Amino acid sequence: MGRGKIEIKRIENSSNRQVTYSKRRNGIIKKAKEITVLCDTKVSLVVFGSSGKMHEFCSPSTTLIEMLDNYQRSTGKKLWDAKHENLNNEIDQIKKENDNMQIKLRHLKGQDITSLNHKELMVLEEALENGLVNIRD
Repeated sequence: MGRGKIEIKRIENSSNRQVTYSKRRNGIIKKAKEITVLCDTKVSLVVFGSSGKMHEFCSPSTTLIEMLDNYQRSTGKKLWDAKHENLNNEIDQIKKENDNMQIKLRHLKGQDITSLNHKELMVLEEALENGLVNIRD
């Protein structure tokens, strides 16, 4: 005996709605996993509940960035605008700057100085001497 058809409309009782959401969310995530394994497909699924909590599934053979790039190419819809690209470039620049500062800090601590040339060592020595003078003052 099969189930009867249900009318698709918003569930008014909040606890029943939450239970239905949880069960159906788990069901759709299970189906996404199954189609990935059975059909060797790439699947990404993102679900936001009414509370704002996110649940997601992404095929093991891919990343979300790859999926978004594929979507963008297939549909022709632009997901990233110039503002986002600029922010991404700024993040990359700040990461490089941070790496350079980490290297300089290691040099000031006396670590990894074998890779420095004569001029860089002289600048480092002068900076250390200036620091000692300031401390003594």
